[in-house]
Amino acid sequence: MALTRKNLILLFFALIFIISSRESEAKVYIDLSAPAVKKLPVIVRGFKYTGKTPTDPRQGQVIENIKSELMNSVVSDLKFSNLFAIVEDSRAAQIPDVELQAIELLGCRQAGADLIIKGTYSIDDKTLVSEITMLDCVNEQAVMEKRYYGSAAFPRRLIHYFSDQLYEELTGKKGIFSTRLLFVSDRGGNKEIYVSDYDGRGARQITRNKAINLSPQWSPDGKKMLYISYKSGVPALYMFDLTTGRDAVISDKQGLNIAGRFSPDGTRVALTLSAEKSPELYALELASRALTRLTDNHGIDVSPTWSPDGARISYTSDAAGNPHIYVLDVETKEAKRLTYNGKYNSSPAWSPDGGLIAFSRSDGSGRFNIWTIRPDGTNETQITFEGNNKNPSWSPDGRFIVFSSTRDKVTALYVMRLDGTGLTRIASVVGNETMPAWSPFLK
Repeated sequence: MALTRKNLILLFFALIFIISSRESEAKVYIDLSAPAVKKLPVIVRGFKYTGKTPTDPRQGQVIENIKSELMNSVVSDLKFSNLFAIVEDSRAAQIPDVELQAIELLGCRQAGADLIIKGTYSIDDKTLVSEITMLDCVNEQAVMEKRYYGSAAFPRRLIHYFSDQLYEELTGKKGIFSTRLLFVSDRGGNKEIYVSDYDGRGARQITRNKAINLSPQWSPDGKKMLYISYKSGVPALYMFDLTTGRDAVISDKQGLNIAGRFSPDGTRVALTLSAEKSPELYALELASRALTRLTDNHGIDVSPTWSPDGARISYTSDAAGNPHIYVLDVETKEAKRLTYNGKYNSSPAWSPDGGLIAFSRSDGSGRFNIWTIRPDGTNETQITFEGNNKNPSWSPDGRFIVFSSTRDKVTALYVMRLDGTGLTRIASVVGNETMPAWSPFLK
């Protein structure tokens, strides 16, 4: 049957769709949905300085320090993702350091690697300029060739941005390397709030009021944080602008003002107030400061966490006796109890995809472990088994959970994959570290 003009047009667009889909799929080297992800063997060749030769030995040392920081940061990010196997230096060193790409690709395959990452860098005043290339040794092509600009004082940030793009190029998903952590530390003698890179490095103190500061939480755009402070003598809820340094009171009513969490759209805050009755959950409209009561019982309702769609809130309540995890429908205010085991269940944290709620549980020994449960109350799973583990918080891609633990005698921050594997203690400031909160994806 002869093709009509209309059918030819439809066939043309169908072919375009198939070709573009195949091109898009070809970029995904790593399928994160696969039951077992095979690690890609990669060679990190390091960074070659291409700027002006320094005349001051001190400047030469700065250049070498930046080179080392760039190299170490790439390797650290790749290892953290658990998707790459770094080919050992002795095998990588056998590859000729030449400009002829064909020889380099041949040496890459002989060393057993699928990818090569290499780069150059220079310093223009205080600006770090780096050109980074990733070569596909198997298909003999450059997968990424990009130039990056950043502060020479913070080379790790430039690499985190590169790692995000590399991760997205290979998996089709956003990378988390430019995300950040908020946490509480007593390193200075008081409980102050700090911010750091996703791996705990580069920690910087935010609050300096020499009082008790607790429970930092990110706004959806990553520009503000909520936190509880006793700096006025009583617990009040504050909002700190991380871009301007502006600090403002959100709620300082009589009694408790605790556990503030932004709604997913950033327009409301869920918190616990105790002025009228027992501690109950409320929703505070930030624009009008109007309050809506969400729970009404004789128990203590705390630790709210919003579902990703903003329709439900999971929280802790002792309305039935011991503290347990509940889920509340924000519109109808109907609550459903999720947990029935354990003596003390607390600190629920909703996963970014809405499929799981992580929480802390004690069986009466005084020690807590991290568990996960589905929002319908099924599939309870314990994922930590050592130390005292509290305050889980999800990475924005849902692959990792950060939490505090006493397994190394002091209270420190740890990261693990959502199934409890890959446990890693992250870089630390001096002191006990608690109440971590993982940022959303940051621009």
